[in-house]
Amino acid sequence: MIGHVISGRYVVQAIVGTGGMAVVYRAFDKKKNRIVAIKVLRPEYETDVEFVRRFSREAEAASKVSHENIVNMLDVGIDGDMRYIVMEFVDGITLKEMIRQREQIHPDTVIRMAIRILAAVDHAHRNGIVHRDIKPQNILVDAQGRIKVADFGIARLKAAQTTRIDGEDGPSAMGSVHYFSPEQAKGEVADEKSDLYSVGVVMYEMLTGRVPFDGETSVSVALKHVSEEPKSMREHHSGISKALDEVVMRALSKDASKRYQTAAEMAVDLRKTITHPGGGFVKYPQDPEEADKPRDTRKRPMPKPRNKHRMLYTGAVIFAVISIAVIVFGVWRFVARYNTYSMPNLLGEEQLVAQDTLEQLSISPDISYVYSEDYEAGLVAGQSEKAGTRVDYSKSITLNVSLGTRWYELANLEGTTEDYALDALAAYNVEKVTVEYVQSEMPVGTVIDVNLEPGLQSRDAPVVVTVSGQKVLMPSLAGLTLEGANALIEAEGLVLGIVTEGYSADAKANTVIAQSVAAHAQIMVGTVVDVTINQPQTRLFFPEGRLSVVVPLQGTHVEIIMETPSGANVEGYTGVLNAGTHRIALSSSESGRHALHIYMDGVLMETQYIVFE
Repeated sequence: MIGHVISGRYVVQAIVGTGGMAVVYRAFDKKKNRIVAIKVLRPEYETDVEFVRRFSREAEAASKVSHENIVNMLDVGIDGDMRYIVMEFVDGITLKEMIRQREQIHPDTVIRMAIRILAAVDHAHRNGIVHRDIKPQNILVDAQGRIKVADFGIARLKAAQTTRIDGEDGPSAMGSVHYFSPEQAKGEVADEKSDLYSVGVVMYEMLTGRVPFDGETSVSVALKHVSEEPKSMREHHSGISKALDEVVMRALSKDASKRYQTAAEMAVDLRKTITHPGGGFVKYPQDPEEADKPRDTRKRPMPKPRNKHRMLYTGAVIFAVISIAVIVFGVWRFVARYNTYSMPNLLGEEQLVAQDTLEQLSISPDISYVYSEDYEAGLVAGQSEKAGTRVDYSKSITLNVSLGTRWYELANLEGTTEDYALDALAAYNVEKVTVEYVQSEMPVGTVIDVNLEPGLQSRDAPVVVTVSGQKVLMPSLAGLTLEGANALIEAEGLVLGIVTEGYSADAKANTVIAQSVAAHAQIMVGTVVDVTINQPQTRLFFPEGRLSVVVPLQGTHVEIIMETPSGANVEGYTGVLNAGTHRIALSSSESGRHALHIYMDGVLMETQYIVFE
């Protein structure tokens, strides 16, 4: 595949990831002059109806989301028998790799990153997508520390038929056992709250360097998710605040109704941990109140009628009137029932529950979002028709969903970075934000003023953030040598970043074929710009036969690290496999004897030695 041009447009440069269903390549988009990632369905599954359906479902899910913290889909297509999805290329590492490097990530960094993860999850949920496989391996961190949630391979649309662990998708739909929710472990529905549980597990691992539940087998880990309570993170890391521990513990509640009900709600509490590290503000939903006390049903003596015949006559008249009324009402109800329905009371219901209730009546409601002091974020705060009224099926219904309180506690953002300030304002759900740049002696990108004072503020109030620095137009570097590109970058006050090698048949050797910042974009002075230099294709070496791996359990996460003759450790394969013997194709940029270290669910199981020629 290296050097192959897909659909006459995408020049395949290198393999950047492999999975059980697809292979991901880095490629150069000749039409847009940019580096992209292309996920290609493995050839052995091109005629498999089930795998084609799952691959198409991933494309459908990805097409419904577009967010700065989600790896966005750019294109989808078929070239001959090859099915592929084109995505933005993220030059960085996975969050799992970052955890391995740092073991315990600083709480302030975790909070900032988790807020962005929750922003991505919230966007997906609002667009009807449940990810179902949130884990550090599916979260990318680029060179600037920006978060990108990836891999909607087992995501489901809310409106789609529910998938169980033992259902149509098989064990691969489980996600990774260390990160899935108790309901997923029991084979039940995975909904938005399941994603939030997984976010809680990810945060737990980021902060402590370990997952809350571990075991020798996938089954033992799954049972712990269902039956055991996680240890407080403060037992592993004393530097974690009580507030941060309380937020993660609520996200890890066994009972889904006790967890945060929306990603936005969790982000609000997460933000509070910065200003209220002592905690005490995390509130669990209260148990339903006891049923009303039974009414006094003791029979009371009825007064004796004064005139028996008069009472009988009156009773007959009343009975006749009631009978006629019942008949008339019945006829009216019979006729009206075909054209109307009784409006249910949806106030205080979760948005998804309310929508499902109306969809059972074949009603697709319009959704509007409002601030509310009476209803928490994500709950229905108003409905266009009163509960109990008869509504014509042709009439549109609008649900007003709460964004939470209009007020928020604005922190002091002066002295922070532009990215930090914008992340904080995004967590506050402030939409009217303007950034102004001025010359200053402060470091470039430093916030030197905010038009609002710290303290209680309305989300409607526009926020103007003044940042030190100035903006310039990014020049086009295409066709320049590395020396020429560096000179032009420095002339504009920019900084040359990572230089990678790629290949394009349409460009001269040793010239720039891609840049990390689009030409003519307005960017800050001091911005780091990465470039890709055109180099001849790298030769690949292959083993005489495929590697055989015996997987003992269903849904096992398998990772193969290749130790090359030069001593480099290269990821050869990663994916979730079912029980059985699997033959895995590998390639290397080096020839000679390789040590293949095979990990299953994070545990080194065996090492095989194979010669690549």
